[in-house]
Amino acid sequence: MGLFSALFPKGPSLSDLPFETDMHSHVLPGVDDGFRTSEHSRKAVAQLASIGVRNMILTPHIYPELYPENNLDFITARFREEEPGLQDASGLINFKIAGEHMVYEGIEDTFSAPMLLLPGRHILIEMSYAYESANIDEAIFKLVCMDFHPVLAHPERYIFYPSDLKRIRNLIDKGCELQMNLLSLGGYYGKGALVKAGAILEKGLYSYVGTDLHSLAQIDMLRSLRFKKKHAAELERIMLGTTALFNSTR
Repeated sequence: MGLFSALFPKGPSLSDLPFETDMHSHVLPGVDDGFRTSEHSRKAVAQLASIGVRNMILTPHIYPELYPENNLDFITARFREEEPGLQDASGLINFKIAGEHMVYEGIEDTFSAPMLLLPGRHILIEMSYAYESANIDEAIFKLVCMDFHPVLAHPERYIFYPSDLKRIRNLIDKGCELQMNLLSLGGYYGKGALVKAGAILEKGLYSYVGTDLHSLAQIDMLRSLRFKKKHAAELERIMLGTTALFNSTR
């Protein structure tokens, strides 16, 4: 019997794992499709602190077509307004601000301007769940050439990626890292995302993990998650990697 099987016969929960850092969330209120009010955002961070979260990167959507105000100056200003209240509510959590950048046609032209980056010149990117961005390869290539480190959010949720993971491996080969949504392993986004998340995790292809938190109800789901024992060691690896990312000073 393995160590995790002995310690957690029903499978570990989040509180049994080193989930100290959430690098993808929509907790900054009133800026996208995530939390609407400061009150709910503060409740969220207090509850996350109670399950062991100590670091959070807030990553509002950056997509001019849907959120034209969401640029570096606006998001930074909103973060400065909300951070004291979030800090007071959580007590223990350290906060940073970044963005989740939609890969849309022409995004490459924005890479030379100041961007909402993750630590260490990493940049969180996403696509439509229904179809692959036509310029995803070009965007990744340009980011890498400019000494950025692209991180693709929740690849398990993209229905256009086959289960053989060939295309996902191809993106990794081009210099893109992967971030998993924890709720994918609980079936929150459907069976397809659940199966694909398990496959990517078992192949050791994820680098980071986050909640992609949009609502208080999702925290109850996070609390109830019980992970497969065979996934525990790999989850621990990417959780520790996510904390290392948060602490990166490059």
